Amino acid sequence: MGYVAVTAGEEIIERAEQLFEKQRVDDNVDALGVDQIEGQLGRLTGQAMSEGGLYAPRLAALAVKQAQGDTVEAAFLLRAYRSTLERFDATATVDPGEMIASRRVSPAFKDVPGGQILGATKDYTQRLLDFDLLEGEPGDPTAEWDLDDEGDPERLTTVTELLRSEGLLHEPEEPERDEPNDTTRESVTHPPERDEVLQELARGETGAVTALGYSALRGYGQVHPTLAEVRVGRLPVRIEHPYTGEDVTVTHTEITESEAVVPVYEKRADPQFAFGYGLTFGRNERKAIGMTVLDASIQLDSEAEPAERAEFVLDTVDGMDSFGFIEHLKLPHYVTFQSILDRIRAIRERQGLSDDGRVADDQPADSAVAEASDDD
Repeated sequence: MGYVAVTAGEEIIERAEQLFEKQRVDDNVDALGVDQIEGQLGRLTGQAMSEGGLYAPRLAALAVKQAQGDTVEAAFLLRAYRSTLERFDATATVDPGEMIASRRVSPAFKDVPGGQILGATKDYTQRLLDFDLLEGEPGDPTAEWDLDDEGDPERLTTVTELLRSEGLLHEPEEPERDEPNDTTRESVTHPPERDEVLQELARGETGAVTALGYSALRGYGQVHPTLAEVRVGRLPVRIEHPYTGEDVTVTHTEITESEAVVPVYEKRADPQFAFGYGLTFGRNERKAIGMTVLDASIQLDSEAEPAERAEFVLDTVDGMDSFGFIEHLKLPHYVTFQSILDRIRAIRERQGLSDDGRVADDQPADSAVAEASDDD
């Protein structure tokens, strides 16, 4: 609220907020509803939920609408709202293998157990604008499909389970503590445990996670993994029943999971695969894959490249931190700038520089340089 100090500042701030809202609804078209955003822009709401750390599709759609499509702002709104909620209970740990997968692809194995499930994707088509959408939505292309219910899906065996059964997958060291540290309630300390790394990456800003993961692939790191598989589906959420003590399923959440393997040959008597892991709320395959790359890179515990330094990665990918530091530059910095300006003017005056940057006629250039050296 730095502009309150300006004349009529508070009134100006209120009008600026009103203008922002006016721009959101100022077109001669129907207002975009929360139901439409939740249903038709699921990737957007999924990204906001992932970065906000709160699985609430309808609230994420509301945040996206309020933020005019700015996912970082939407995630900020969700985190702020999340901080006001009372915590009633903790969910039971679930096995990701219980996922009801709507999409599952394995670049590592052609004939992966359970089969490839392409699901809904345009990964294998050309990226061309569909101008027919300008005229409205086309008819349902699946209208003639026979979608009979064939019962409960079978549990899918993951690629990492296959490798682990053959002793080909390196198991990470067990954490020193029994329970993972909840990084939303306790600050991360460095060097962080792997559970803290995964939590922070899961809430990281999608673009930052993608960029740093890409940096490792481009050669600024030692990790260039093979994706074991990428899965999208619904995972059960369970809590312990207060009377029976048994786990009961209360709902399902849509998630994206990615597992990648990295061959480890050197200095080992038993060559194996190391692996990276990624899991995010909603459908966000790009972020989940970037997360696996960064997880595998950080496990190297190296200072050689940015993507391998846990402190650098975790401080950089946090969307709220980067959002705040970047955007705070728009706020008033009158005092600090005036101080810098006065210092520069004083240095120029001591060096005998004129307004156009040239040395004043009444002071030799060598003398001005000597004075500047003495000041240094």
